[in-house]
Amino acid sequence: MKHLRQSRYFKLAVTLFLTGAALIIFYRIATDFTGFRDILYTVQSIISPFIYGFVMAYLLCPVYNLTVRKTYRLVHIKNRKRAFALSKVVGSIVSLLVLFGVVGGLIALLIPELIRSITGIIQSLPERFDALTAWAESVTSGFSSPAMAEVLDSVVRNMEDTVLNWVQSDLMTRIGSYMETISTGVILTLKTALNVVVGVIACVYLLNSKEKFKAQLKKAILATTSKSVSDEIFDFGNFANRTFGGFINGKIIDSAIIGVICYASMTVLHLPYPALVSTIVGVTNVIPFFGPFIGAIPSAIIIFLVSPLQSFYFLILILIIQQLDGNVIGPAILGETTGLASFWVMFAIIIAGGLFGFIGMVLGVPVFAIIYYYAGRFIRNRLERKEMPQNTDDYIEFNKYDINRKDVL
Repeated sequence: MKHLRQSRYFKLAVTLFLTGAALIIFYRIATDFTGFRDILYTVQSIISPFIYGFVMAYLLCPVYNLTVRKTYRLVHIKNRKRAFALSKVVGSIVSLLVLFGVVGGLIALLIPELIRSITGIIQSLPERFDALTAWAESVTSGFSSPAMAEVLDSVVRNMEDTVLNWVQSDLMTRIGSYMETISTGVILTLKTALNVVVGVIACVYLLNSKEKFKAQLKKAILATTSKSVSDEIFDFGNFANRTFGGFINGKIIDSAIIGVICYASMTVLHLPYPALVSTIVGVTNVIPFFGPFIGAIPSAIIIFLVSPLQSFYFLILILIIQQLDGNVIGPAILGETTGLASFWVMFAIIIAGGLFGFIGMVLGVPVFAIIYYYAGRFIRNRLERKEMPQNTDDYIEFNKYDINRKDVL
């Protein structure tokens, strides 16, 4: 009895301590949000190599597991522990080869095309300006008023003077600040490259030790929570893994297919910059709902600088490809991964994108899908306790339309 009383006092003390700590943290966030955000950015920059490693390991996990499984079956060594260790080494090597192959292939494909595209755009700009000038002259030649021509000449001269003054007074005086910005960018690039290298090392450790880390986490949860709570935590973890894994891996495969189809179609139609544009379309297609529009707009502008008519053809092509993706390829690969209606997908992308940018637009859908699932389960459980119907259709009313609900449901 005394032990039970002490246990209750201990739980009460822990609860009060955690509540007080939570209130203090909330007060600090509410009164100094900027400082709190700076702390988050600092922590994020410190642990960014491990974030990169975790993301790479999560994406490469299917390749690693498949390689280890196949290698373990093929290796004929009596000591199965040694055979398993050898299989993990092979799995790590194959995973890194896949990682470097995909990244290196994209760089080898994209960088030359990007340089060629930028060079072509720069070289074509004088011709475009000449064509624009000729068009302006043809338009102004139709005016009989010499005052109009004088006004246009004055505008052109003022524009030239403005550009010259900007180059002499503003650009030259700010070269130092520009060089400082470039130096900062170079340092940031080198730091990011170093974080990526450390992330690759962390990725290998995570791939080879994920079972042990999972076992340690499972042991800690079982030791600190009751059986029912631990079961709920494990169920949540499995559901979140299925949702994230199915959505992200499916979206990557779907986007790769869309990029290949776009490249092949642009090559057949002889549209300019097929590699660059197809990469943009494929990468932005990872974003649900808005991805096709985000990728199509800058791509159409790039093609428009070469040929406005080909830009129009490209927009028609993207419309056809996205219809194919939305009705055939996407449902075949993703299926009912999230279980969200189109409205909630759009809602999740807008909210998460506004809060967390590009990462929020990509991960907002699976995160909201998890919230939506557990909110729905909570509501169904509450309705079940009240012995009320759980089907949503039972609560739909059509009184405003003078329709019998049984006829349309």
